[in-house]
Amino acid sequence: MKIIQLGGKAGTNYFERRIKYFFKKANLGFKLNFGVGKGNAGDTAIGTAFEYLFEQEFPKDKTYFMNCRKIFTNKDIDLINKHDVLFVSGGGLFLYDTFQNTVSDWQWGISKELLNKIDIPIVVYSVGYNKFRKQLDFNNHFNETVSKLIEKSIFFGLRNKGSCNAIQKYVDKRLHRDIKLNYCPTLLLNKKYNYKNNLNNRTVGFVLAGDRLKNRHENIDRFIKHIKKFVKYLKNINITTIRINHSNDKWIDRYIEFDKYIDCYKRSTRFIYSNYSKIDLVVGDRGHAQMIPFACGCKILTPISHDKLKWFLSDMNLSEFGIEENDNELSEKLIDKFDKINKINWREIQNDRMQMIYKTNRNNLEFIKQRIQEEEMGR
Repeated sequence: MKIIQLGGKAGTNYFERRIKYFFKKANLGFKLNFGVGKGNAGDTAIGTAFEYLFEQEFPKDKTYFMNCRKIFTNKDIDLINKHDVLFVSGGGLFLYDTFQNTVSDWQWGISKELLNKIDIPIVVYSVGYNKFRKQLDFNNHFNETVSKLIEKSIFFGLRNKGSCNAIQKYVDKRLHRDIKLNYCPTLLLNKKYNYKNNLNNRTVGFVLAGDRLKNRHENIDRFIKHIKKFVKYLKNINITTIRINHSNDKWIDRYIEFDKYIDCYKRSTRFIYSNYSKIDLVVGDRGHAQMIPFACGCKILTPISHDKLKWFLSDMNLSEFGIEENDNELSEKLIDKFDKINKINWREIQNDRMQMIYKTNRNNLEFIKQRIQEEEMGR
């Protein structure tokens, strides 16, 4: 079976894998080690997570990659149709400003008419609704293309319940039942590495996004003041503070001095998961600065600047550990939540939620495989 994966970071690991394959085929006496990622730590992890997913679930099948961030033509559809199944995946694709276009108004630049010409099974796997609160709403092209995509997909899965609910307002009610919950595969990637977090290092990591600051903060000076107060509190009780960089997150260094720094930008996925597994708690306002630490066993406190952060906490039944970034009592509430989270049995809670995530995605994969087989038999 030939699989084509379509996503915003499609191809992240493809060329590395192909080069390794040819070196192995040539029986050369050394190995290549690509020790860096390709940019944003979350995007790097997504690329590895999907590669791992396909290796585990479709080990005998060939997977090809295609970038969704371009205006698609009939030629692109012809290429897609030469494969057996299309996976639409690899990030929070329901966002218009990363690849602005007047064809679909989201990151896959495809029209409703061209979507209709795809004649192989389509699987939408763990896509996210990433529109910021202060951004303009999508236009009618979004409604049309997403509706058509749901109609044509054998499985349409979004990475949290909030994304599922958000998409419903753009499509007809008859399509609502076809929108399913399927967690981001980065949450299960630690199965590949099996790092164990002892939660005894007295460390707190901070991932504070430096992009779209105006969308995240009503008053950035007030936000800095509250984070500085929380950092000072942690230092006073002998907690080591660590600033972690996913991408352009160094901006906060101008205002706050942390004890240590970890740069995950353009680093390998193994490096990212290994380092998170040595940190007790992470304060992060990026989606993957929640999900990756959680998968590694870290406790998480979340200053909420985007609805997707709130949605993940809700799915994990951990809403009490999220605080709105623009809250006038942000620092006081971070201190209070920090004290509370250290009094609960985090290992038991995290293990329970991880089992839930695994069961949900496992059931979805079995359904997807069955539908693909049915489609193949029906051809």
